[in-house]
Amino acid sequence: MSPLFPCCSCGVQIERSIKLYRQRKGKVLCSTCQDRAEALQAKEAGRPDPGETGASKVVKEIS
Repeated sequence: MSPLFPCCSCGVQIERSIKLYRQRKGKVLCSTCQDRAEALQAKEAGRPDPGETGASKVVKEIS
């Protein structure tokens, strides 16, 4: 079983490998914070949010 480490953004305890923890020098993110960071980077680069495709994008445009 992998040890628990705190997410460096929100502090929630997450299970990650020691190898990943060492690679990232203790800066591990939970999946929610990682998704937020990726969405922010995509927005800054001018790319559409990967979560906004298909019907959800159409619904937002109609609203």
